[in-house]
Amino acid sequence: MTQSLILSRRLMLGGLASTLALAACAPATSLTAAKADLPERFAADSPARRAGSNIWWSSFRDSQLDALIAAGLARNLDVQTAVAVIREAQANARMVGANDLPQATLSGAANRGDSNGTGVISDSTSGTLGVSWLIDIFGQNRAARAGASAQVDAAYFSAEVARLTVASAIAQAYVDARYYQEAVALTRQSLESRKRTLALTREQDVLGSVSRVEVLQAEQLVTQAEAALPTLEVGYDQSINRLATLTAGRSADLAQRLRKGSSQPRARYRASVGVPADVVRARPDVRVAEANLAAAVAGVGEAKAAFYPKLTLSGNVTPVNLSGGGSMKTWGFGPQISVPLFSGGANKARLSAAEAKAEQARLAWQAAVLKAVEEVENALAGYNRDARSVDAQTRLVANARESVSLARTSYELGEAGFFPVLDAERTLLSARQDLANALRQQALNYVALSAASAGGVGMAKPKS
Repeated sequence: MTQSLILSRRLMLGGLASTLALAACAPATSLTAAKADLPERFAADSPARRAGSNIWWSSFRDSQLDALIAAGLARNLDVQTAVAVIREAQANARMVGANDLPQATLSGAANRGDSNGTGVISDSTSGTLGVSWLIDIFGQNRAARAGASAQVDAAYFSAEVARLTVASAIAQAYVDARYYQEAVALTRQSLESRKRTLALTREQDVLGSVSRVEVLQAEQLVTQAEAALPTLEVGYDQSINRLATLTAGRSADLAQRLRKGSSQPRARYRASVGVPADVVRARPDVRVAEANLAAAVAGVGEAKAAFYPKLTLSGNVTPVNLSGGGSMKTWGFGPQISVPLFSGGANKARLSAAEAKAEQARLAWQAAVLKAVEEVENALAGYNRDARSVDAQTRLVANARESVSLARTSYELGEAGFFPVLDAERTLLSARQDLANALRQQALNYVALSAASAGGVGMAKPKS
């Protein structure tokens, strides 16, 4: 069994105990809490932790990226929708909590007419004050409150999922935009170099120093560079449009802001060999699943309480004023009990449905933990190898650049043919593009690792 599977099982067992503790105020259910010790650390801390899990993108030290993420967190429509869901959950929790308080109603009536058929018209007014209070002996209201509170927690954590998703998506789109800018710049530089080589080749062709094949080869290199530019420019435009959508801004404004090229983003922190287990458990998507499980467990308790009697204390006062100057007042107060004797199996069906829902929530929580572990390990697997790739590509670019210089010098001195120059230029462009792509992949894997191991981006959490 791999270390990741051991971790995931321990996470699920230990987290289940804390989850069911959230619903401790609900009546006992068929779900029992499994207990297991979690290791303090899975491995060393992650770069997201060192950079600060709430602002992991600051490790890029890029003010443009910081501004874009700030705008996205403030204006993104998905984030605003998630905040609205929080308000809805809070309102629902207040409505559920109101059931524990005495309910009072006041009604009034006025009447004018001949009530006795004697021809005497009389006026009368009356008002009724009624008060009722459900005594929560068997915990139905407590279970409902626990479920509503868990739903509020789930709404908060869902908003954190939305914010974290937006932040990572903006970072990824920004990394792509800078990559395409670099790729376009490299291609244009190569195009200028190839055009100079083509001009030199044509001059040599006039003098009869080169063959027609060498001229055609030089022309092909120029055409290849020209053909590659549109694809890269479209990729850049699409990245800008993606940023505009995520930040609820205008593509033209973003294009103007990013028009001035910048170096490709590179994180200032090195990746460690693993991620602490508590980081995985703190992920907002895992906590959403945990809160949903707590709400489902509370739902089971609420369904069980429906099998028991309900006790209500109620009373009313009704004063009546008559036009003849007389008045009377009635009042009443006492307990009322209702016992569910026969419901056609509805209570049993509701309990079975609640238990099935709780089981689904438990499985969803376990799946969320496994997914979290997988995402972190995948991101680590990529990021831990990126540095070697970037280092190798950097050396390859240096070698290719020196090869181009030597080949061109030999050609101009007549010591070698033109084909080595063409091959060297082709290799140099390929090496520079590969280096740019390696830097891009390193940044994307850093974003993925940071998002996978981060506990959020700073929204206030609900009280546990």
